[in-house]
Amino acid sequence: MSVSASALRWEESRRKPVPAAMSELVRALGRLRGEAVVLAEEAYQAIQHHSYEPYWHFRDKLDEHAALVEIIRGRLARLKEGPIIAESVDREEHDILIIAVQACLKFSFALSANPLLPIGARETFMHEVDALKQARCKLQASPSDSIPEGLLDELDTTLMILEEIIEKSPSLADFAADRRRSASEREDEPIGEPTPAAA
Repeated sequence: MSVSASALRWEESRRKPVPAAMSELVRALGRLRGEAVVLAEEAYQAIQHHSYEPYWHFRDKLDEHAALVEIIRGRLARLKEGPIIAESVDREEHDILIIAVQACLKFSFALSANPLLPIGARETFMHEVDALKQARCKLQASPSDSIPEGLLDELDTTLMILEEIIEKSPSLADFAADRRRSASEREDEPIGEPTPAAA
């Protein structure tokens, strides 16, 4: 006796998605890290030409990596091999943190080489200061032999450069205020020359 199409559809609807194996999720972290390295180089090249879109792709990839880290950690408590997987996840998080710091150092040097920064540079890189400060706290808590030599000094240099860049960069808010002020000044101007009175 054949099973009807409606019964098959009902069976399909009853099936739950099978979660990906944890080992595959950890490998996915490695792939995301590799993609982040490629995007960091693309962003570095683009920043030198005042293009920030590749930089945002790089930041999105870091966010993807961080989100997957949290997903994996949320499942570890239910797994007997949790401690082993946790070590791999911690290592992945540590490695991508180093990549982010080194990339940001290159970004900041590229930005500082531009005497005139375009509008939007301040807002684009302002959040990097907070990200770097958080990275410093995490890296300082790591074993010293797990951090590339001089990385914390490079991080401090990056922070200093970024703060200077943010200070001298034109703000989007200032630009908007200038536009409003110009519009207001035009409204205050007389519409035309007064017509001379008839004799």
